[in-house]
Parts: sequence; C-alpha cells; structure tokens
Amino acid sequence: LVDRFAAAGITDEITAKKMAILSNSVVFTSQGITFMLAGEEFLRTKGGDHNSYQSSYEVNELNYDLKIKHQDMVEIYKKLLSFKQNVNGMHLDKEGCANLTISSNSLANTFYYEIADTLNGKTYIVYHRNGAFADEEISVDLSGYELYLSTTDNNKVLSENTIVKPFETIIAVR
Repeated sequence: LVDRFAAAGITDEITAKKMAILSNSVVFTSQGITFMLAGEEFLRTKGGDHNSYQSSYEVNELNYDLKIKHQDMVEIYKKLLSFKQNVNGMHLDKEGCANLTISSNSLANTFYYEIADTLNGKTYIVYHRNGAFADEEISVDLSGYELYLSTTDNNKVLSENTIVKPFETIIAVR
C-alpha cells in the first residue's frame, strides 16, 4: 500500500502512515473476509516492485525494523483485528451478518455506520474521515458511547461535540 502512495506522489511518511491506517480501518470495519498483505501494519515496502513474484529475497523480505519503528500502527491493527474477530457478524461466520446501518450526512469527507452486535448486546458506531479539507473542523455527537479506538488519539474523550480529525477512524461502543 505504501508503494501505491509513493507512486501517486505521496512521499511524506506521516501522511502515508495516516492514509494506510485509514484505508485498512475501512476494510477491517466492513463485513466479509478481510485481506491484508504481510507487513502492511508497519508500512512494508517492496521498493515499487509491483510484481515481485520472481524478485529477490531483499525485495520480498519483511523488514522487522519497520515493525519497531511503527509499533503504534501495529497496536492499531491489533485493535482492528480484535474488532473484526469479536463483533458478531463482521467476519460472516455461521452467525451471519451484523445489523449494519450505513449513513451519509452533510459532513464533508466523512461517512459512518452503526453496527448492532446483537450476540454481545452492544452497539458500535464507526466514523471514517478522509484527509481532504483538513482545515475544516468536523464534530459529531458520540455522547453515551465509550471509545473503542481512535486511529489518531488514544486519549480521545467522546462527547456531543467529538472532533473527527482528518484521516481518522473512530470506533465507539455502548
């Protein structure tokens, strides 16, 4: 994924990191089977080699120094994986699909959905915001919810005026 960003001209590592987390948080909070390439959780690169089947070991290896460098990303991916595995219906096992309500609103570059986890008696709300119009402040009402995950702020306090930052995913639960 980080190689795709570089090919698009996005070379700033901080921006690429935020974009990678946002991209995969959408995948991990969607119903169905989740696919992720090894190393995405720590910005693995193949140096732009888009078809490395016959490339060298050096191109295909997992550089675990990147895992140490991006440990914060690894922790976010662990939470996303736990969400995917433990919320009823997200992984489409014999229990079937979770009750999912997708909503759009007038908030620029933001979409959200509510997930009713009937097996565990919980309701989740998931907000995703892309990085366009980063100077606009977007707030949402998450009063009555507890933070499960914010991809940009582990100490985020949820309220009736919760700010959703550019490139952020918020998962709230009640």
